[in-house]
Amino acid sequence: MPTINLLRMARAACLLLMTILIAVPAVFSQAKNMPLTGSKEALVLFNQGLEKAENLEDPGTLFDQAVQKDPNFAFGYLFAGQTNREGQLNLEKAYKMADKASPGEREWIMAVWEQNNANPNGRREHLEKLLKLHPGDKRVHTQMALYYRGIGDEATALKHFGESVRIDKSYAPAYNNLGYSNMALGKYADAEAAFKTYIKLIPNNPNPYDSYAEFLMRSGKYDESIKQYNMALAKDPKFVASYRGMGNNYAYKGDYAKARQTYETMLSKATNDGNRDQALLSTANAWIAEGNLDKAIEVNNQRIALAEKDSDVQAVMGLHSLAGFLSVEAGDLEGAAKHIAMAAKTAEDPSLPAGLKANRQFNLRLQTVRYLAARGEFDAARAELEAMRQFASTSKNINVERNYNLAAGYVELKQKNHAKASEHFAKANQNDPYVWYYRAAAYEGSGDAKAAEELYRQIADWNRLDNPGYAVVRPRALAKLKK
Repeated sequence: MPTINLLRMARAACLLLMTILIAVPAVFSQAKNMPLTGSKEALVLFNQGLEKAENLEDPGTLFDQAVQKDPNFAFGYLFAGQTNREGQLNLEKAYKMADKASPGEREWIMAVWEQNNANPNGRREHLEKLLKLHPGDKRVHTQMALYYRGIGDEATALKHFGESVRIDKSYAPAYNNLGYSNMALGKYADAEAAFKTYIKLIPNNPNPYDSYAEFLMRSGKYDESIKQYNMALAKDPKFVASYRGMGNNYAYKGDYAKARQTYETMLSKATNDGNRDQALLSTANAWIAEGNLDKAIEVNNQRIALAEKDSDVQAVMGLHSLAGFLSVEAGDLEGAAKHIAMAAKTAEDPSLPAGLKANRQFNLRLQTVRYLAARGEFDAARAELEAMRQFASTSKNINVERNYNLAAGYVELKQKNHAKASEHFAKANQNDPYVWYYRAAAYEGSGDAKAAEELYRQIADWNRLDNPGYAVVRPRALAKLKK
C-alpha cells in the first residue's frame, strides 16, 4: 500500500487518525529514546499495537484497549478510535493531557494537533523540537519525513527516511517509505531495490508485495503487477486493498468492466467501512475513466447514503463536495449547485471542529468558483476568489495557497486568459496530474503545443492508485495524444 494518500475525498481518508497516522506505515513510534507515560499494562498493549499497525496487521484496536487500561495515557489517545468522531474526541483528550506526558510525547501530540487544525508550520515546529529531543529515534525521523511529503518536498522526505534506515537497517517499514520516495522522484532502480528489501525483511506480510505491485503498475508492467497483487492476497486473503491495485491495472489496460468486477470482489470481502468505501470510490473512478460521470455520481450517492447512515458528518460534507466537482466536470451545473449547497449546509454542523470552519469555507469556495466559472459568472467567481486569496495570504499553509492558484487558474482559463492561467497553474500542486492537465490546456491555448504534449504524456504515464481527479483527466490526455 502507498505510504500516504493526499486525496481527502474518500471516507477512509477522512478518518482523522488514519490520515495522520494509520494510513502511513512507519508512523507509529515505540520511540526507543522517548519515554512513554502509560501504565505497564497499557504499554504492553500499546507496543503490540505499534508493531502490528505499522505493518498494517491491525486497524488500531489494541490502542483502544491500551487507553481503556490507562485512561490517563495521553500519547495512547493519538492512535485510538475507529471513526472520525472517535478520532477527534481522542485527539482532544491527548491535547488536554499533553502536559502530563513526557517532553517527546508532548511535542508529538502538539504536532498532530497543529496538523488537525490545518497549521502545517506549527506541525513542523513541534516536529523539529521532537527531533532535537530524540535525534536517534527512527520513527521520529519518519514523522519529519511525512511532514515534508505532505507539502510535496519528497527529496527532503527521502533524507529523513534514509536516516531511519541508517539508525535501524532491519526496520522494514522504512524501506517501504524509501521505495515510494524514490518512485516519486523518478529513481526507479532505487525504488525497486527498496521494495525488494522490504519483501526480504517481512516475506510473510502482504504489504511488501502490494507495494512492489504498485511500483510495477507505475512502470506500466500491468500483468506483472497483477501477479504481485495476487501474491499479497496469497499471503493474506483479507488484505483486500490489493484488489484495488489489481482493478487499477485492468482499468489502465482499458478493461473497465474487469476493473469494476475486481472492486466488487473487494467490496464483498471488505471487513471494515474504510475498505468498503474505497471499493465504491474505485468503482466510481472506473466509471469516470470510462467517460460515464453520471454512473460515477450514482455510486458516489451510495457513499453519501452510507455516510449519512453512520452519522459521519465530515464524510458527508466531503462527498457532497466531490459530487459537486464531478457534476461540474460532467456539465451538470444544476446537479453541481445542489451538491455544493448540501456541502455548505453540512459544513455548519456543530459537531465539526470549530477551529477548522475557515478551512471548510475555503474548500467550499474552491468548488463554488469552478461552478461559477463554468456558468460564465466571472464577476461572482472573482469575488469568491478574492475571499480565497485573503484567507490563503494569512493561512501560511502551502497547500491552501496551491489550491487558491488552481482555482484562479481555472477562472483565467475559462476566460481564455492563457498567460495568466499558466502563471497560476505554475503555483498550484506540481505533483497533481489534474493540475498538469489544465496547465497543458493553458499551454495549448497559448500556442505552445510541444509543452502541452509533454504534460499530456506525463499524465498518460502516471499510473498511480486511482483518485477522482486523475480519473477525470487521464482519458482526456490520452485522447489529446491520439490527435
